Parts: sequence; C-alpha cells; structure tokens
Amino acid sequence: MAKKKSFRTTEEWFEHGRQCFHKPDGIGAVNAFNEVIDRDPAYRHPDGDNPFFYLGKIHEMENRIDEAIIHYTRSLAINQYDEESLVGRGSCYTVTKLHEQAISDFTKALKLPDHQRNVPKKHLFYAMAENYRQMEDFGQAIYWVQKALNEDPNNQRHQELFKKLTSKVKLSKPLRYYKD
Repeated sequence: MAKKKSFRTTEEWFEHGRQCFHKPDGIGAVNAFNEVIDRDPAYRHPDGDNPFFYLGKIHEMENRIDEAIIHYTRSLAINQYDEESLVGRGSCYTVTKLHEQAISDFTKALKLPDHQRNVPKKHLFYAMAENYRQMEDFGQAIYWVQKALNEDPNNQRHQELFKKLTSKVKLSKPLRYYKD
C-alpha cells in the first residue's frame, strides 16, 4: 500500500498539485488541490494561480464540461481577471452552446492589458467569430474573423471561416478586411 504524502503547508500542497498536474497525474493533482481547498478555499498562489483553475482544467480535459465550468467560475470568484479561467470557461460555454456566456468571457479576456494577456488576440477574435457563427449572427462573426485575419492574414483556419461566413451572406459589394 502506497504511503499517503503529507505536507505541512497549504503552499506545499498547492505546489505538489501543480507538479502532479504537469506529470500528468490527475488523481494526485485532484487530491492535492482538494487538500488546498479544504485548508483555504480562497487560496491564491503568489503567481495568481488557484486550485480551482487546475481542477477546471482537469475536468475540461476529461470532458466533464459542467464540472469544469463550476471550477472555472469558482476560480473567477477568487480572481475575476484570471485569463486562463476566462478562456477555459469560455471554451466550455462554447462546447455547451452557451454562446452569449462564451462571448462575455472572451470579451473580458480581450479587455485585459496586452502585457497581462498570454492568449494571442487572434485566438480570442477567432473564438468570438466562431460563437457568433454558431448563433447565426453572421455580421458579428465576419467582423471578428476579419479582426483575426488582421492579426494573422495567412492563417488558413481564419481564411476558411471567413469564406464560409461570407458565402452565407449576400453582399452588394465585396468585403474588405476590417482595419482598426
């Protein structure tokens, strides 16, 4: 029988959880992060991470989307500007077809200052376009995919979405890429 690891501080449990997450050892990570939450539900590492983000990511990767949304929401209760939780929850909302909520999360991520945001704008623009496309709001979808194309004009995925969208809309004149 394996000996259960025991750490003295919440910080040690958190770091152990992070190490397990990156191994990957999902069970070890979940156990460690649950220990952190039991000790301090509002725990936030000095780098800004918290156990709820990691639990959300684990659930998302294991396709337990509803549980992932719950954990990302708890993470955002600790830090409303946690970019990774906003993007993670937005992605989960996209999968569950809660497009307006997804758009709201991606919009919040876009409002973060450039020096604080890790996710490239082009990815957030594309996510916005895809959510609007699924809502059949083709005007907004085209607007956002144009912004994605402005960031990365040679991106084939962005070009394909642009072509798919513009084929659905009858235009009286050709569209030009939107420039800020």
